Amino acid sequence: MIEQTSTHDRRSGPPPQYNPDRCARAFTTARTRVVGEIDSTLGQVDPEEAARFVREVLAARRISVLAAGRSRLSVEAFAMRLMHMGFDAHVAQDVTAPAVGPGDLVLACSGSGATPGVVRMARNGADSDCRVVTVTGNPGSELAGLSDFVVDLTEYGADRAPRSSEQFVGTLFEQSAYLFFDCSVIALESLGYATKEEMVRRHTNLE
Repeated sequence: MIEQTSTHDRRSGPPPQYNPDRCARAFTTARTRVVGEIDSTLGQVDPEEAARFVREVLAARRISVLAAGRSRLSVEAFAMRLMHMGFDAHVAQDVTAPAVGPGDLVLACSGSGATPGVVRMARNGADSDCRVVTVTGNPGSELAGLSDFVVDLTEYGADRAPRSSEQFVGTLFEQSAYLFFDCSVIALESLGYATKEEMVRRHTNLE
């Protein structure tokens, strides 16, 4: 039997005791809170703004996505679905990422809009005559300022108040960005740009 160890700092006192009933109640409360916050945040997105985002994707010769941390996971998942739909999509930080230029789209995703590496790479894209589109929780940020188009994903709490999430910093943006991208995929499917059968054929068969 493997002995379980705790990372609790014992200098701050004994670790809390596991209580299954309390844990179950906490999970139920958290589930309601998280779903409510995501609904509030995505509910604030202007559908016309979302439609323009889809148009930017459709107009691109090639799409390069970039982000950092958990935001990168969200936008990488979108790049994967774009590839499944037949778009020429890449992750900018991957070693196989091609050069960018006129006609290409650089899609940046950053909650703060101030992550240095993301800002630098987006500026490089702009300097290379790419369109730069940013999904951010801070539309007044440096990253938003250098973009051609910005999707505002400001965090809203379950009470519909801006920036009142009870989750750890940035978490709600990352969740909402992931689902915003998934909704955009469904919008593209509804326009007839790919069928599920076509997407399945492009899915990796190396797994």
